[in-house]
This record gives sequence, C-alpha cells and structure tokens, in this order.
Amino acid sequence: MFKVLRIKPTAYVIAAMIVAGVFMIGGVVVVWTQAAPITDKMVTSQYVVQLVPYVKGQVKAIYAQALQPMKKGELLLEIDPAPYEYTVKQVEAQLATSKANVKQAEAALATANAAVPNSQANLDKAKAADELAKTQEQIALNIQRADKAAISQLNVAKATQEREQADAAVQQAVAGVVQAQASAQQAAAAVQVAQSSVPAVEAQLQDARFNLAQCKMLAPGDGYVVNWQVQIGTMLVPAPIAAAGTFVNVSDTAVAAVFPQNWLANVEPGNDVEMVLNPYPGRLFLGKVDYVIAATGGGQFTTSGTIPNAARIGSDGLYAVRINFTDRAVASKLSLGSGGSATIYTNKGKATHVISKVAIRMKKWLLYVMPSVEKPS
Repeated sequence: MFKVLRIKPTAYVIAAMIVAGVFMIGGVVVVWTQAAPITDKMVTSQYVVQLVPYVKGQVKAIYAQALQPMKKGELLLEIDPAPYEYTVKQVEAQLATSKANVKQAEAALATANAAVPNSQANLDKAKAADELAKTQEQIALNIQRADKAAISQLNVAKATQEREQADAAVQQAVAGVVQAQASAQQAAAAVQVAQSSVPAVEAQLQDARFNLAQCKMLAPGDGYVVNWQVQIGTMLVPAPIAAAGTFVNVSDTAVAAVFPQNWLANVEPGNDVEMVLNPYPGRLFLGKVDYVIAATGGGQFTTSGTIPNAARIGSDGLYAVRINFTDRAVASKLSLGSGGSATIYTNKGKATHVISKVAIRMKKWLLYVMPSVEKPS
C-alpha cells in the first residue's frame, strides 16, 4: 500500500495510519449501534389469565387439556350446577307468585273502582228521595196549619218519619261513598306494593341465572391452559389463591427487547425489526417497533419514612422496546417466554444496516449448534 501511495513507511506514518484506521472503524461502529441496534436480551410476551371461578362448587366435567389450543368461548370445565338450578327454580316460583299477587291486586282495584260510582249513584238516589220526603213533609205541615181537620196527625207524623228515614239514608250513602273511595285508594296502594316486589324478584332471578351460567368456565380468548391440575370432584372457590389453572392468550403475542438507552436515540414506532428465537433455529421473524418503554424501575421510589440510600440509587442504563410481529398468525403459534435476538433498523445510517443483517442471520444458524441458555447473573 505504501508503494501505491508512494509514501515512505516511517514510524510516524505507520502510527498515523493505525490511528486513522481505528477512528474509521470506531466511527462505523458508532453509526452502526445508533442506526441498527442489536440485542440478545429479549423475550416473547403473551397475556396470562388466572382461571378463577365466579361460583363455588365441585367440578363435574373437564373438557380442556393442558397445552391444547382452544378458541375463545370454548368450554374448559363445568361446575356441578344442581344447587344453582334449585335456586333458579325457587326464584322463578317467587316471581310467579309476585306476578299473581299483582294480578290479584289489580282485580281488587278494578272492583274497588267500580264500587265508587255505584256508591255515588246510591248517594244521588238517597238525596233525591230525601228531597221528596222533605217536600211531602212540608206539604203535610202546611195543610195542617191551614186546616187541622184536612189532614190527620198520623199522616203528618208519617211524613216526618219518612223524611227522617231519608236523611238517615243520605248519611249512610255518604258513608258508603267515603268507604268506597278509601277502599279504592287502599287497593291502589296494594297494587303499587305488589308491583314494586316484581322488579326485585326479577333481579334475583337474573342473578341466579347468571350464577348458573358461571358454572361453565369458558376460554377467555384464543390460547391454551397451563398448570391444569384440576380433576373431577375438585372443590373450586372464587378466590385468586385457588385458581383452577392459568390461561395463556396468544391473540396478542409481542416481544419485549432490552437495549442500552443511548442506542435508542433514533428508534421510532414503525421501524422494521428482524428477530431470531431460540426455540426456532434457522428461522427469521419480522416485526415492527410498537413503542419504546421510556421508563425503568430504577427511577421508582416508594413512599416510606426511610431516607433512600444514595449509594443504591442508579440505573442499569437500559430501556425496553415493545415489538409486534408482522405475521400475527405465526406469532400466535410461538411459545411464551422464548428468548432470542433482535435488531432494529432505524431510518438513519442505512449503509450500516448490512452489519446487523449479517449478524442476525449468523445467530439464526448458530442456534443449531450453540446452547441458548444464558449464564445466571
């Protein structure tokens, strides 16, 4: 090279060439780590649901098997529904009784309402008879005053007696109207009381039917069950510490990859990602950056009366990045907690992307011969 450049190979020239080479290689490395960061700290992530029953009871039947793929809504197991069926029947009988009481009260109200105009008609009739009796009594008295011989004392007394009887009939008719109106009001109140009990019993019936439906434990999503040790006859209770098993939901499989914080300056949502997973040597998986989790537990302090020890405050200098798989169908078949390697291709320094492309493909093939177990830290 010195002959081509026609430079005399002195010690200073050789030293300068070495320094220049170091700077050139270092510059490439700096641009590479900022443009296409690569990491071996990653894991596949899926949502996990504890299968806790809503009702208690003995397991009557088991339909799911551990690690068997299942669709959302498929039956996992069934709790003995007999006690809850009895409750439903009991509340249904209460509801039927409540509705019958409403009909009975409405019939009584109709009868009471019909009695009001009848009693009013009797009152009108009694008033008319009273007016007639008063008129006849007055005529008899007038005749007696004009000529005592024209009418006997017996007829006058009879007219007075009939008028008194008519007055009494009016008072009795008034009391009948008051009583009929009071009966109608009482019947209306009874209808309201009977009607108010129906919604409460209907709510009890809905709750009883809901509890009965909860005897069937269904898959909360697409996935599979693990830690499935429940057996027929097992007593299940609605307590998180006594879960029937664990359900892994594969419908939203993602990757959490960890990078040094200074390598993520150019990473943006939507950047292309290539990954290799330890359980799948020889395969390359594609994805997109969802977002950078720009938070770490090292900066979280709990409320306490103890002053933090300054020597223990610090950060590992790492951030996690959530990555979504491009092919969701392939992602749903991946194992939970798989390790591997990932590289992100930013929109900067695209000429250096080839370094990460070669490196990630080398890792893909090396998985056939190299163990993927990390040494404990």
